[in-house]
Amino acid sequence: MTESRWNIRQVYLYLVSFATLMMLIVGSVQLIMGVVDLVYPDPTKGMGYYDTKIRLSDMQQKYPNLTQEEFEKQLQEEKQNQEAAWRYQRIRRFINSLALVVVSLPFYLYHWRKIQRGVDIPA
Repeated sequence: MTESRWNIRQVYLYLVSFATLMMLIVGSVQLIMGVVDLVYPDPTKGMGYYDTKIRLSDMQQKYPNLTQEEFEKQLQEEKQNQEAAWRYQRIRRFINSLALVVVSLPFYLYHWRKIQRGVDIPA
């Protein structure tokens, strides 16, 4: 049985491999969740659920001359704005997850291959 001696470079290789592997795992899980969220979004988010009775009474107090039609129009605009904001957030989370995977994968592969070959990083 050969005795293995650890040096700073081996410790570095394993630590970087471990850290980038964790980044890959987290990024992959988030990426899968992001794909699901893009394909099948949460029906309770981004749909603009409002309690129209409360909103109507608030609007009537602030703007006593506001008609029902104007209120409905404003409520519809708010719903559309909220849906656009949720759509933007879903796409942004997906891209962030994809970036995490794309950036960490080459680092992981490089360092893991160095470990497998037993080759140190050039000084």
